[in-house]
Amino acid sequence: MRSSEKKLSKGNKLFARMVFMIVLLVIWEIAARSGRFPDALFPGLVDISRSFIDLMANGELIMKTLYSIGMVFLAMALSLVLAAGMAAISRVSAYAREFIVLLQSILSPLPGIAVLPIVILWLGVTRRAMVLIMVHATLWPLWAQLDLSVARLGSRYGRFMESFRLDRWTRFWHIYVQGSADDLKSALGISWSRGWRALISVEMVFGMVGSRTGLGWLIFERRMYMDTPGLLAGLVTIAICGILFESLLFGGGKANEAY
Repeated sequence: MRSSEKKLSKGNKLFARMVFMIVLLVIWEIAARSGRFPDALFPGLVDISRSFIDLMANGELIMKTLYSIGMVFLAMALSLVLAAGMAAISRVSAYAREFIVLLQSILSPLPGIAVLPIVILWLGVTRRAMVLIMVHATLWPLWAQLDLSVARLGSRYGRFMESFRLDRWTRFWHIYVQGSADDLKSALGISWSRGWRALISVEMVFGMVGSRTGLGWLIFERRMYMDTPGLLAGLVTIAICGILFESLLFGGGKANEAY
């Protein structure tokens, strides 16, 4: 089925996004200068920029951002290994696949913040608890996409693999790994966003043990001190990270272009 939608070139996409961002910033500044809202609740762009620069200059924003990014990528790496193992097991045993599908239907709808109390009971207020919650958030999108991709490739190339009697390594690498690359890229983008939300949510509930915390705790800290420009600077940092990683790592795949 041929799509009737007009697709923009990369240059036009960038231009359209920049125009949209400028319009949003202008609307924000107009609202801040209208006098209808107090400065503590609706600061102007100058105050937010000043707070952002101050947090960058003292290194706090950089360290917390790097810590948050590292935690998300750690959870994604663990989830990718688990999802690949689950996909391989599901191809070997139909019973194992049904069990994994049952687990997905039970656990996938649960947000990380909902399972936080039971995880604290099990592991305490530790970084292991944080990693477990983030793996819970990032695992199921990866597994669902990999399972669909492997099933699709198996039905498409099943007769081909049987006719040419391909060995297991050739099937694994040339059919499944290379064939599911675009689907995996799309799944990693979804997993990234879910892991990021889980991390920020957990850190906003409580700061994990020690001084090494991320952007979620910075936002919560600024809210406690009524530092609205600092809070918004943290949110701007999250937005910048989302745009950069979506554009550089997880964007442009064929799986994404299909939507």
